[in-house]
Amino acid sequence: MKIDSSLKQHSLSLTDIIRQRITEENSISFADFMQMALYHPGYGYYSSGTHKFGKDGDFITSPELGELFAKCMAKQFSQVVNHIDDAVIVELGAGTGKFCFDCLVELERLNSLPNHYYILEVSADLQQRQQELMKNLPENLHQLVTWIQQPLAHEFNGVIFANEVIDALAVEVFKMEGNYQQMCVMWEDGFQPSWKEMPNELAEQLKSKDLVIADGYVSEFVPNLTAWLAAISEKLNHGITMFVDYGYERNAYYHPQRNQGTLVCHFQHQANFDYLENVGIQDITAFVDFTAVAEAGDECGFEIDGYCTQAHFLLSMGIEQMLGDSEDNYTNYYKNITEMKKLTMPNEMGEKFKVIALSKNFEEELLGFSFSNQLHLL
Repeated sequence: MKIDSSLKQHSLSLTDIIRQRITEENSISFADFMQMALYHPGYGYYSSGTHKFGKDGDFITSPELGELFAKCMAKQFSQVVNHIDDAVIVELGAGTGKFCFDCLVELERLNSLPNHYYILEVSADLQQRQQELMKNLPENLHQLVTWIQQPLAHEFNGVIFANEVIDALAVEVFKMEGNYQQMCVMWEDGFQPSWKEMPNELAEQLKSKDLVIADGYVSEFVPNLTAWLAAISEKLNHGITMFVDYGYERNAYYHPQRNQGTLVCHFQHQANFDYLENVGIQDITAFVDFTAVAEAGDECGFEIDGYCTQAHFLLSMGIEQMLGDSEDNYTNYYKNITEMKKLTMPNEMGEKFKVIALSKNFEEELLGFSFSNQLHLL
């Protein structure tokens, strides 16, 4: 695939930065490599000014398809907002900002606006794009939106929401060879993988998963996931935390046939497995172990309220009733039908993506899991 010269130069600049660190330390863990590739200030994939979302970027997320995803989520949020006092919404990693935009419009229609809508965004470039989009909101909605670079430091009630965020957390890659081996990255005419015995602290995290895997099995996990969840949710008193992402429950994640892990890269709408190449200009992700998310939630004092496929969640929220009238506006109806199929069909996003909800001091049964709740799979 031909790469634009400016993108190539961008990648070379970040390559030099990572190479310098490797020179100082001999090698770095894959998690450190992935963290730098995605989040290094100015050069990391999510920190730079390159287009990432939509048809001009590298991939399309559910909110970019249209308004239906945000409308369904807004309906779920409204249940929370209407049942607790002084509710706010905190969205992690808001992408283009389209979800926030459509969600607020729908929440106003539902007469369920929060006191505030916070966007926790680490990318200055994406924050600027989001701010430009929000200028098109009515003033009463625009003034609800505030950008933050760190989790809220004061106590709050409401909703924490993230779509396709956990999959972008840096992962450790491991291999079973009698005991757990850790993948590291070294430099030898390019970035190269190397293996060493897994450090004790990380090995203990892996052992706690009680995996039954054969020698030669390669996979990955998010280190210190509990600490990450605690950091973003520590000040939540009453409400829910909801994650939407592609992934599996643990038995499926570490299935014997899935013996090369789930790491994948996205570049200009093409998937590849060359995660040591094109650093800073392609996305690197790993599927989510939702059992690990549930365990982290339990350790952080949450109740695990719901887990199901994206299709089941959206059907619970009545997505089929949001299509419009085919006779009144067929063009819009056809657009919505196409969007609903992509969001819910098994061969599209319907089964690959899952929804998990964690709650604190919130007793209502969440509407999104009324059609199907598969907590037993976790």
